[in-house]
Amino acid sequence: MPVIADILERLQAQFFASLPDTPGALGSIAYQCNDEIETFIIGQQLKSTVPPPAVDSRFLVMSVTKSLTAVAVLRLVETGALELDRPLSQWMPDIPHASRITVRHLLQHTSGLPDYGPLADYHDAVRRGDRPWTFDEFLKRTNSKELRFEPGQGWSYSNIGYMLLRRLLQTVRKRSFAESITAEVCRPLNLPHTAVVENKAQLQGLIPGYSHYLADKNAPVVEVRDHYDPAWIATGVVASTASDIVRFYRGLFTGTLLSHRWLDEMCRTRRAVDKHPGFVTPSYGLGLMADPDCPFGAMYGHNGEGPGYSASAFHFRSSARGASNDVTVAVLSNTENTEETGTMMLALAEALTKRRDHRSLA
Repeated sequence: MPVIADILERLQAQFFASLPDTPGALGSIAYQCNDEIETFIIGQQLKSTVPPPAVDSRFLVMSVTKSLTAVAVLRLVETGALELDRPLSQWMPDIPHASRITVRHLLQHTSGLPDYGPLADYHDAVRRGDRPWTFDEFLKRTNSKELRFEPGQGWSYSNIGYMLLRRLLQTVRKRSFAESITAEVCRPLNLPHTAVVENKAQLQGLIPGYSHYLADKNAPVVEVRDHYDPAWIATGVVASTASDIVRFYRGLFTGTLLSHRWLDEMCRTRRAVDKHPGFVTPSYGLGLMADPDCPFGAMYGHNGEGPGYSASAFHFRSSARGASNDVTVAVLSNTENTEETGTMMLALAEALTKRRDHRSLA
């Protein structure tokens, strides 16, 4: 089902308007609402003489990685290697409050652990190009011994919680985080362009990413691949394509990765915040941002943003579980523009849902 021409034109115009000072800005978009995945590229380079990038260009997907991490963890739960509601102390006894925090708490951001995102010291160090902090330094610098609330009694986004999940996967399976993601997610779904990125050298295979965050007064924007160390992302980060991310969420919601029992558990949500752009009821499952009241169908996926890249990828469920006419959309950008990628993702989801529903009534 090709994209409606006026929707494509609107997304292109919207993307240009939001990034007038980033000539290399690109958006990679993929969607599926039947048997085939459709992909296309929008952006400034398409107006120049430079050959357009391939639709399978790879981007850092930032916190979309949390959904992949959650699936890897839940696949171990499904085999009995982990237990969702057992305290972390069973596997990692030296972590602060390990006897009170469960795997579920970490997955759903209900552990009470702090986050490094608000720390000025963290951002200053990243911009200076300092050596990334170690695991223990992240715990110490975020003052992880002081919980924000009793585990299970509140909600607060915590990258430290997902850093612990990354270490948990390494501890239980005695293999690297990258190997876990490959074994538990990429290999079962045959995602050829998806892999964990751990160092600067591995950034060179990605589409250039443009950052205002890392720029100084001498340059309005910098290309991140020579300036940024992805080891600063303590949770771990995946590079992928828009089509691979659609395949991931599609595979998850059609039962390829998890049984219905554990998929249902993953989709059990709690209210996260009062307001979030584009969401009616902002909620969070296990590694899934969610909006059960989205008018296009219950919505599950994740946004992500970091130096040089942003992403918004969601699956919209129809009334029938695993129905082939569910809508899945991924929008990746090589800019720090998560608000725009989210708006574009929702606009495309709305158009595809309306077209699907019109066809089903015809």
